Amino acid sequence: MDERIARQHLSPTFGARELADIQRHEVEDWLHGLSSSGLAPATCNRILAAFKTICSLAVMRGLLPAGQSPCTGVSPFKIHAQRERYLSRDEAQRLMRALEKSDRQESFAIRLLLLTGARKNEILKARWEHVRLDQRLLTVPLSKSGKPRHIPLSDEAIAVIRAIPRQPGNPWLFPGRAPGKPLSDLYLFWNKLRRELGLADVRIHDLRHTFASFLVNAGHSLYEVQKLLGHGDPRTTMRYAHLGQASLLAATETVSCFFIPSKRGNSGQGLFLPPAGRNPFWETAHPDCIGRGYKETGQRAP
Repeated sequence: MDERIARQHLSPTFGARELADIQRHEVEDWLHGLSSSGLAPATCNRILAAFKTICSLAVMRGLLPAGQSPCTGVSPFKIHAQRERYLSRDEAQRLMRALEKSDRQESFAIRLLLLTGARKNEILKARWEHVRLDQRLLTVPLSKSGKPRHIPLSDEAIAVIRAIPRQPGNPWLFPGRAPGKPLSDLYLFWNKLRRELGLADVRIHDLRHTFASFLVNAGHSLYEVQKLLGHGDPRTTMRYAHLGQASLLAATETVSCFFIPSKRGNSGQGLFLPPAGRNPFWETAHPDCIGRGYKETGQRAP
């Protein structure tokens, strides 16, 4: 990605220039030009970050005097709202069915993204030696947090991995076109597929958000979501906290039912949550709650 940014966005404007001769105002004008061309603020910021990294490395290598980076003081665009897009259950099922009809390696990779919540590079750079089906794990030797992480594999994820065509002598799950390299990107395949399915606004990274949303809405804790997504900081996982609001509201309905006089004449004074499974006492003492908050939590109603 960095190489592509340099080739497409940096070299045409600054490729023939010495870094020390580039002025800050030129970088600012260039950055605003990228925005005017239709690129999203986040994309412009990513391009600027690549330019800043180049300048920092040049200073470290003694190729640019300290304090003379043309990017010094150039501010990225402010991104006011954090974009969030989650697939609905119907959308996710339609996407999975479409992927299952394709034998392209991109389709296998995207299916794993849906089933594991992994980052794109964690799947594209996966090697066969890192897959332990006996332990139901895919190991990422160096994750974004700088530490190894282990991605649990469901039965369906294992089935997808077993179905991936394996090239003898090739270490990558998804070999690239260049010899010895993994598949570099999914964009062309993904862009065509999402438009065919009416999901043009869905990004690859939104599949990770969707994985998290399904977990939270199914009642799993944020701690579990954090571990499955490989977040080093629990504050990162907190962005999904609001998704559990429906189950929390259903839980409050369960408690409020204890204060509602029963139509059968029982006041129902106890303040204990109903146990899972059938409970004759609960059915007798709290008939008005049956099918209400307790059932809506996703547990089997008494």
